[in-house]
Amino acid sequence: MNVTTVSIKKFVLSLLFCLGAVACIQAQEFRFTTSVSNNRVALDEPFQIQFMLENAPNVTSFTPPSFNDFEILQGPSQMQGQSIMNGRRSEYIALIYVIQPKRVGNFTIAGATARSNGNVVRSNPVTIEVVKANRGGYQQTPQQSTPQSGFPPSRSQRQQQQDEMEGVLRNGEDVNAKLRKNIFVKVDVDKTTLYEGEQLTATYKLYTRLPTNSSVTKVPAFKGFSAKDIELPNPPQASEEIVNGVRFKVFTIRKTLLFPLQSGTLELDPVEVDNHVKLVKLVKNGNNKKARDPFADLFNDPGFKDPFDDPFFDDFFNRPEVTYEDVPYKVQTAPLKVTVKPLPVDSRPASFTGAVGKFNMTASIDKRNLTTDDALTLKVVVSGQGNVNLLNGPKVDIPAGFEKYDPKVTDNIEKNSNPLSGSRQFEYALMPLEAGDQTIPAVEFSYFDVASNSYKSIRSAPFSVHVTPGKQTKRDKEDFSVNRNTITSNYNGVLNWVKEGRFLLVSPLFYILLLVPVLLLAGALVYRRRLNYQQNNAAFLKHRYANKVALKRLELAARYLKEGKDKAFYEETSRAIWGYLSNKLHVPFADLSKQLIQDKLTRQQVSVQYTAQLFDLLDDCEMALYTPMHNNDKMQGTYQQAVSVISHLEDELQGVKSVV
Repeated sequence: MNVTTVSIKKFVLSLLFCLGAVACIQAQEFRFTTSVSNNRVALDEPFQIQFMLENAPNVTSFTPPSFNDFEILQGPSQMQGQSIMNGRRSEYIALIYVIQPKRVGNFTIAGATARSNGNVVRSNPVTIEVVKANRGGYQQTPQQSTPQSGFPPSRSQRQQQQDEMEGVLRNGEDVNAKLRKNIFVKVDVDKTTLYEGEQLTATYKLYTRLPTNSSVTKVPAFKGFSAKDIELPNPPQASEEIVNGVRFKVFTIRKTLLFPLQSGTLELDPVEVDNHVKLVKLVKNGNNKKARDPFADLFNDPGFKDPFDDPFFDDFFNRPEVTYEDVPYKVQTAPLKVTVKPLPVDSRPASFTGAVGKFNMTASIDKRNLTTDDALTLKVVVSGQGNVNLLNGPKVDIPAGFEKYDPKVTDNIEKNSNPLSGSRQFEYALMPLEAGDQTIPAVEFSYFDVASNSYKSIRSAPFSVHVTPGKQTKRDKEDFSVNRNTITSNYNGVLNWVKEGRFLLVSPLFYILLLVPVLLLAGALVYRRRLNYQQNNAAFLKHRYANKVALKRLELAARYLKEGKDKAFYEETSRAIWGYLSNKLHVPFADLSKQLIQDKLTRQQVSVQYTAQLFDLLDDCEMALYTPMHNNDKMQGTYQQAVSVISHLEDELQGVKSVV
């Protein structure tokens, strides 16, 4: 009776663990094998028998062999996973029993049968030699190494088995409650209170105990932050965490370094993840008789209580048929608020430009002796940890004897560094305007050190430069006209005021003067028509000018669109829009934020419709950068949307200016 009861358990649990079978196997051979931990065992020695399905598509049933000459102590338990060899992936499911022989002799255990893809397959039989018990100690000679021993599992192993059983939808169980309990996402931050410009690390994680295919459908916009993502392994690597005493598989779906651009309370928008969870549903056959487990009688110890001794299995053991169901389930992180403190104002040095972290600064020039025909390069390098990607150039005071040009900026940021580390280099081109000894004042750079909660300044030495005249020296303009500075002689004769020549009527000048009124009248008519046209079509002309502004801003983005460079296209489109807003609203690029832009546009009475279109476009660009997927039609639509947004904003802002 005990053997019959356990056989029913084996059958149903085997069907349960077929959940992990994969529908598509990449160029691998299907195999169904039987193996044992030992082919030669003692009479009182438990051993392990394993049935392994490799690359088995659409497994719908499993039937273990008859264990007439053996007693089942434990099982079936499940082991599943995948392996990659020579670029080929193989997936497997192993169903394992712990059994013990009843008598001495040679026994053949027949193979198990399963139905895969509609075909019945059978594993190989194995032969077991059972000898008398050896009290002095029996040396085992395993046939095949397996990850599990032949003895009953420990408490931690039983916990793992229970985790794997979560993929089964019990009779009467609420599927939504089960999903909420076993799948969720959360965001971890390393701090919730920080200074403006200080780094905040946000890690988004997916926790699951169920087999699921997941995809991120909405990424946060990080309003009020400058964001830099850390590259994650692809495919994602799972780790394990214990949450409230329960083990979860954890996948890091995004890790981002954030730098707040403004003070106040800022909110991290939620991440949304779509999951397709594969659950096993068992079909009831009406027989609900509970079976007695001989394993509990054997050990009679609460610590070894059979994990299958649960009212759930009263229904479970009488369900030989199973169905699989893909359940869609969407989860999102809870909004998280962080408090951003403003940087101290009282002790802020004049040379502070927004750097927060821990930095070093070096300054150098490429030459100390030059002519007025040469150019001098002043190189300033700021390196360290902090908001390196947001560093502004230090204030450089250049003497009047030099002409200064805008600096060339070069970034060298360490990949995946946390905290963000690297350097930013500023190269200033200086042109001497006059010869002589010149002194370039010392360069000073200041930053806010979060660790000491104070400002710190670094100052270079001044630079002495000797400038000699070059070949192309500047000269005052000279007048080389004839008889310059000469005195003309006085004419003492009688001046003849009588003009000798033809009459005016026969002169060409007369006819030219006749044509002048006609030409003036024609010009006035043309001017009048043009003025009327401009007044009647002011809106059209204004929009055409705005279109020129948009096309000029997006010239480089259009080139990337033609070349099919999607990431470069979205970066340049976003940069063009932010640059347009910075220039049009007179806001420094480093101070831009969506909230500030919205306030500025509202004050200038820009239509809410165009403001919403602007922010939708920026969100689309950010989404495309974080979830890249090449789609030329979508890129074309984004480009047309960017031209339209800039053109309408230009119309609105020009209209406000004309009213004023």
